[in-house]
Amino acid sequence: MNGQNETFQSSRVAMGNTVAEALVGLGALAMAIIGLAHIYPWLLASVATIALGAAFVFEAGDVGRRFSFLAKEEQTMRPETWSAWGGMTAGFLAGCAGIALGVLAILKIVPHTLVPVAIIVYGTALVMDSGTQSSLSDLENEHFGVRGMSQEIARESATSLSGIQMLVGLGAITLGILAIIKIAPETLCLVALLAIGAAVLLAGSLVRRVFSFRRSF
Repeated sequence: MNGQNETFQSSRVAMGNTVAEALVGLGALAMAIIGLAHIYPWLLASVATIALGAAFVFEAGDVGRRFSFLAKEEQTMRPETWSAWGGMTAGFLAGCAGIALGVLAILKIVPHTLVPVAIIVYGTALVMDSGTQSSLSDLENEHFGVRGMSQEIARESATSLSGIQMLVGLGAITLGILAIIKIAPETLCLVALLAIGAAVLLAGSLVRRVFSFRRSF
């Protein structure tokens, strides 16, 4: 019973950031779609870049809070927990860098170069962070004593999310490189931002679902 109460308190802390992350991802997704319709494509790509940077920062905050909660509860830090901290750092740095690049792009400082660079940074962060949610989910399941169906659903969701982030990250890196060498940069940047936005939206939705399912048990 005590484990369930702890799970509920932890989920309330994480829920706000995951909702914000999902909403920002949805906004970036919408801007990329509008840009693909040739409506202010580079302006919308720059704004979407800033939005995705904010989403990465929100996700880093979520991971950091969940990691800190577990660290305070555990008497001895195990090596596996440091993987979550490393992933949080990568996402946070990528988000801050992406926001800076997006602002410069809005100011029309070589947006054709800065937006692809930001996309490569985001793709790299997705690849580096691809195992973070899975690691955190396993640690939380163990700490809160989650077993049975709830544990399996949390594990499957985190594993699926890790695979999607890896694929989207590799794709974004590829598209960003192609855009930098001037192969249909406008279209490729918007497609990459669309994919990253969808991945961010999915990540926020899956994390909320897992916490809600845990709380119901």
